[in-house]
Amino acid sequence: MMQLTSACDIFDNYATTFALSEDDCAEFLVLVQDVSHPVDGMMAVSGLTLSMLEDGWNEGRIKLLLKAYLDSPVEEIRERSLVGLLLVMLMHNAMLRECQHLWEPIQEVLTFDAELSFTALCNIARTAQVKKLELFNQQLAKDIMPLMDKVGSDEFYEVIRKHQTDMERIARMHLDQNFLIFKSAYQTPFFQQRAAHWFLPWNDEHLLSIAEEERQQVQDMLSVWQMCDSDKYAFLGMSNMIRNTMKGQLQSDLLGQMGESLGHMNIVTNGYVQQLYRFFRLSSFARVLPFDLVNYMRHTLAFRWIVVGERARAAIGQFLS
Repeated sequence: MMQLTSACDIFDNYATTFALSEDDCAEFLVLVQDVSHPVDGMMAVSGLTLSMLEDGWNEGRIKLLLKAYLDSPVEEIRERSLVGLLLVMLMHNAMLRECQHLWEPIQEVLTFDAELSFTALCNIARTAQVKKLELFNQQLAKDIMPLMDKVGSDEFYEVIRKHQTDMERIARMHLDQNFLIFKSAYQTPFFQQRAAHWFLPWNDEHLLSIAEEERQQVQDMLSVWQMCDSDKYAFLGMSNMIRNTMKGQLQSDLLGQMGESLGHMNIVTNGYVQQLYRFFRLSSFARVLPFDLVNYMRHTLAFRWIVVGERARAAIGQFLS
């Protein structure tokens, strides 16, 4: 599709060009304000964010990301911009301390959009804990597997009781279970071809790439299973047999709950954070691990000065303990 190719080229330009020209900057501002092609603006913001996280400190690009939040009429562009600003603040906290001319307008943004700032911070902190979820599941499987022929025995339930506290805590955090389910599906050619493919917004038109007789089944699954956009592409890349197997193993009421138990948490923002996490954890294109810095969130400029400070401190503390 022409729009898909164009959006990917836009992403690549802003993700790989360290020294942006005046024309690049002018084009960026046009892209994020163009409501007729919102995908192009979203991909420009994602590419710019990636370049700032991977290539180091660059005041000009931070100003552009801030302008995208302030000037774009497209809500998802604004949300992607704010998530990007928060991750840049985590990655380049020391530099921002010395740049009041950058920090002050960013602080105004966080103050003005306090609810979205709080949501994004919580989603970043929550998503970063998926590594702990992986380790917990591995240990639980290791302890339980030798007892599978003794399900229901005192010995089996003793193992469950041993892990019960951790199980309850993980359940309260509503961690990203979809990451574990789709992790292996990211090894398809679609995700190996271009870094841009990890950040594409979902569009139902992409269902045209699969056989007509399979489309309704996939649409049904997508309607009840809350996934981030890159998970949807991963799901689309699975064989029909695997998709049928997953549908048979997971009841529809459980599907409806997966990834959705976020209370008031914004689904668009959460999905974008998850896309970023999947890229940095699973992609061969990634060169840094910004989510590893999340455990230092308590000590960063963003966390200490943000207007929702005490509320965020309590909520995020739950994830980082």
